Amino acid sequence: MLNRQLQKIGFFFSLPSILFFMVFISIPVLFTIALTFASWQGYDILQIKFVGFKNYIDLFTDRIMLKSFINTLIFVTLTTLFLNIFGFFGALIIDQKIAGARFLKNAIFLPVLLSPIIIGIMWSRMLDAFGILNKIIQALNITNLPILFLGSSKIAIYTIIIATIWQFTGYDMLLYYAGLQGIPAELLEAARIDGANGRNIIFRIILPNLSPVITITLLLNIIGGFKVFDIVFVMTRGGPNHGSEVLATYLFQQAFRLNNMGAASVIALCIVVLSLAAAIFRLRLTRENI
Repeated sequence: MLNRQLQKIGFFFSLPSILFFMVFISIPVLFTIALTFASWQGYDILQIKFVGFKNYIDLFTDRIMLKSFINTLIFVTLTTLFLNIFGFFGALIIDQKIAGARFLKNAIFLPVLLSPIIIGIMWSRMLDAFGILNKIIQALNITNLPILFLGSSKIAIYTIIIATIWQFTGYDMLLYYAGLQGIPAELLEAARIDGANGRNIIFRIILPNLSPVITITLLLNIIGGFKVFDIVFVMTRGGPNHGSEVLATYLFQQAFRLNNMGAASVIALCIVVLSLAAAIFRLRLTRENI
């Protein structure tokens, strides 16, 4: 009898959270899924028309959609790879308690505190045809013509990737640094006494002990990469000629420039599915390794 009363009380206290979830999360998600099968310009809800799988067919045969998907995969792969590499080795360096380690840690982490919009504007000014980087390149007589870092459809996406890595390396570094603090110093000292070199210590002791941190960091990088929007929009708006278009910027175009809410909903669903698939794959891989 007492347990039932406690269950009722527990349900009563959790009811606000359940209602909040239903109203602000579940209903919008279900509405978005429903819109993937509809045609709607986003104004009068009574003008929603059922079109079946037309939005899916149109997008999956769309050249720009394919380009944005490939660019997103490139962005996710390269940012995740280099953020983890630089973050891990940065954490190893500042963990050595060398002179200036604290300053180095703060300097690397500082860009994380800035908005991606500010980072995008700063890098755009620096990489402009008349920006400081091109002036340095021309002063060194490397080339007489300015390099169009953001004006070339072939290299624009890689320029944005470099800016993103520069901004978020500090975030990954702090995650790995926190993980390193959890490894007993006695364990590392014992390995050194037994004659283990730096490579063996990293691969046989440090990395296995950092497995939970690696999983979390990879998931954050992958999910963040799939939904990247702000820095791409500020630096190139997906151009030139869709050379740096990613799924989120193409979603913006479909929703707010073309007023095609059905297609935008399909892209949004793709981003969610890709993020969930990556998360599930990584978690299952971690469990198998354990």
